[in-house]
Formats: sequence, structure tokens, C-alpha cells
Amino acid sequence: MTSVHRLLDQAFADIPLTPEAADLKEELRTGLVERVAELQASGTPAEQAALSAVAELGDVRAMLADDAAPAPDTRPAWSADLDLVTLNKVRPRPGFVVGIVVAGLVVVGAVVTYALLAARGSVLAPALLAVVAGLGVGWILGTSLAQETTTNHPLPRTRATAWGAAGALVTTGIGTGLVALPAWGADTAVAWIVVGGLLLVVGAVLFTWLGVTQTNRRKAWTRQLSGAAGAADNFSRDPALAARFGIYTGVIWVSAFLVSVVVGFSVGWRYSWLAYVVGWIVMMVMLARMNFGPGRPQRAERTR
Repeated sequence: MTSVHRLLDQAFADIPLTPEAADLKEELRTGLVERVAELQASGTPAEQAALSAVAELGDVRAMLADDAAPAPDTRPAWSADLDLVTLNKVRPRPGFVVGIVVAGLVVVGAVVTYALLAARGSVLAPALLAVVAGLGVGWILGTSLAQETTTNHPLPRTRATAWGAAGALVTTGIGTGLVALPAWGADTAVAWIVVGGLLLVVGAVLFTWLGVTQTNRRKAWTRQLSGAAGAADNFSRDPALAARFGIYTGVIWVSAFLVSVVVGFSVGWRYSWLAYVVGWIVMMVMLARMNFGPGRPQRAERTR
């Protein structure tokens, strides 16, 4: 067996004895000894068996290069995405969480009390509670949008306040309009419906304007992941389509408000709310067709 060790030393003579090379050499030594024993058992002379075993090894440098090459990353794609999310994770501030919980409890309490008082025929107290609930919803919406999250940059304070105001107007408008139910038959029922509908429409229009003029606040790493996965909806691929949807939505709700007023004065206020139901149905059908329908191929840029 002395020839096997000598031939192996010669094969590694010009190779720096790094830890990887030393480990490979010892592995080959064990295999060569076993291979020489097999050849000798088949009748091959010891010297010839050693030469044949070493010749079967091939290029030692290539074997060392293969061992030094980094192992391919066999992790699934979602594992890399999860690591990226963990790296960029932003935890909400404790004060923000406490404020949201308190505001949420106030809104829930206002809604429950509103329902109880309205069932007893009260009018003014539910109207005040509608304002309280609207302010709570607006504060939650505006404060949430002003916070940095894992995927989104915070909105500027002014724009976040505008979003909160829109939420407050819509919530207050709905609550104020429903005050007409316990006041039905009184002279003030029409006024509650008109005021509530006006607040609702103003809030919806403000929501539409904010949505149309909203810039992309998503962080770069989320846009990279979305680009790799491909946009799932038409609005993400075509901002102009999203802007048109916002304009159409504003037109629908303003028209619904005007129709409800006309129906209320001409036919009866008990039927005026049907205009908002029709407006909602039209908006949802339009959303389904524009956002999730077959995308329109974008026009190629004209060459001058």
C-alpha cells in the first residue's frame, strides 16, 4: 500500500494544502485503499492496482474546485420573500396601538348607543353620536395612514388628515341620514335625509379625489416583489384606468344624491334611498369590469 500513498502525495504535490484540500485528500486515501484491495482480489498485481486506482480519480484540481463551489440555493421562492419581509418589518408604535384601540372602543360604543336610542325614538342624541362615531372613524383612518408600515411609507400629515376627514364625513352622513327613521312622519325627517346625503356625497367625492391623486406609497422592495410576480389587477398596470374609475365613482354618487332628492320631493322620501342602492350596484359592477375584467392592451409609443 505504500505506492498508493506515494501516488496520492504526488497528485497533491502542486496543490496548496488548505483545510478543504486536506479533507479531500483523506477521503480519497480511504477510497483508494479500498479500490486497490478490490483490484488485488481480482488478481491485479499490487503495483498495477495502485496505478489503476489513482488513474481512475481523474483531475484532482477539478474535484477540489467542485467541492469549493457554493451549494445552490434550493430554498423555495416564497422563503426568500419571507426573509425580505422579516428584514423590512416595521413594528407599530405602542402609543399608536393604544390610541387605535381606545378610538375603536369609542366608535363601537357610539354605534351601540346610537342603535339603542334610535330604537326608542330619540333623534338629537343619535345625531350627536353619529358625529362622535364619524370623528372616531376619521381619526383612526387619518392616524393609520400617517404611520409607516412594513410595506408602505407614511402619508404626509395634511393628506392623511384629508383621508380622515373623508371617512368622518361618510360615517357622519350615514348616521345622520338614518336619524330620519325614528323621526319619520315629522317635518324634520326630510332635513335629516338631505343633510345626511349631502355629507355622504361630499365624503365620497373627497375619497374619489384623494384616490385619483394618490401617488404610490409602497416601498421599493414591495414594488420589486410585485413586479416579479406580475400585477394581479388592471388598476395596478394602468394608472389612467384607475383615475377614470375614480371620476366615474364621483359622478355616480353625486348623481345618486341628486336623484334621491328628486325622488324624495316628487314621489316620497321613503323611496329616496333606492337611488343609493342603485348607485352602489352600478359602482360595484363597474369595479368588477374595469379592475378585474380583461385588460386592454397598452398602445405602443408612436415613433416620430
